[in-house]
Amino acid sequence: MKIATSASTAAAAGEAFDEAVSALRASLGTAPDHIFLSYTEPYDVDELARATAALPASVRVHGSSSCLSVMTAAGVHGAPGPGLALLGIADAQGAYGVAAERIGAAPRAAGARAAQRAIEDAGRAGELPALIWLTSQTGAEEQVLLGIEDVVGPDVPVFGGSSAADSLDGAQSQLERGRAHRDAVLLTALYPSGEISHAFSSGYVPTEHRCRVTRAEGRRLPEIDGLPAAEVYNRWTGGLISGQLGGGSILEHTALHPVGRPSGWIGKVPQFLLIHPSTVEKDNSMTFSANINEGDELVLMSGSRESLIGRVRSVVDAAREAAPPSFRAQGALVIFCAGCMLAVRDDIDRVVQGIVASLGATPFLGRFTFGEQGCFARGRNQHANLSIAVILLGQ
Repeated sequence: MKIATSASTAAAAGEAFDEAVSALRASLGTAPDHIFLSYTEPYDVDELARATAALPASVRVHGSSSCLSVMTAAGVHGAPGPGLALLGIADAQGAYGVAAERIGAAPRAAGARAAQRAIEDAGRAGELPALIWLTSQTGAEEQVLLGIEDVVGPDVPVFGGSSAADSLDGAQSQLERGRAHRDAVLLTALYPSGEISHAFSSGYVPTEHRCRVTRAEGRRLPEIDGLPAAEVYNRWTGGLISGQLGGGSILEHTALHPVGRPSGWIGKVPQFLLIHPSTVEKDNSMTFSANINEGDELVLMSGSRESLIGRVRSVVDAAREAAPPSFRAQGALVIFCAGCMLAVRDDIDRVVQGIVASLGATPFLGRFTFGEQGCFARGRNQHANLSIAVILLGQ
């Protein structure tokens, strides 16, 4: 198994892809069997799809839009301007299958169909993959995960990140070889000849503020402790969203102060599934970027620029520590929440430096997402916000 990365900031999508593919082939010394592709919103995704169609039919492609930029060990690509990056795998003894399904009104069914088709595309019908890599349009990730689990059960790790754009109103997209999508779940079923290790975490700590949810409507929270949710959150945070009470977007204001749902323990360290407050409505209810359920315990979390910058190296280190003693990483996929990226945007080069400090010369591809998927422990694949997901591929 050989892995390499490449990138381009050429203005036209086709030119950028061709440039990156040429560099990828040169680094690998052969043609890739599978390509992970991340690109920014300014690129014409249909032109990008046409460029991927020129690849040999045997090459699988899994692509997704990223917020503002993408990253590799060479640095951050895009912002300003467009950027794309590739991670290519040459693995004749392994197998990789890709499938996309339109989400529509039935996200769980779409997740199940995509999982089944990705396994079949890998030529491994009846065999569970080592890992499923997920890209989904935002809005129904929890249901998509349930659909995947309907096919492969709870013990296959599912990692990835929701498609993103340069703003919440921007154009998210997903891309397989020769086809662009704008409302799809896109999956890769991985059957590598080597090993996979992974980690999923965030850079936040719990505060003393907490509540039990008595009424919730999917991603909308009307009340906390019988009072309008935004008013309580604003009091908890010392007036953080005073200017948005009565209605408004609060994504950028709340990136360092999400809420968390307790999600088990790793050793003696409690884990929290992070949920990012998105908007305040006219009645001072709040919407979030993940589902909230009646009966959930919610805890106000706190982060800092330094904790977000430093945490990515800790997550990469955790993935390395979870691998067998003889494991040697040959490539990595890194998901970094777009909300966290925006909070540390002026220091994003330090995020890359932290990954390189852990991985050394190992190539990696990173993108900035509007939601993150992974598991803290075996059998608990989850959708979260403001999180970091890492998978390492090696021997």
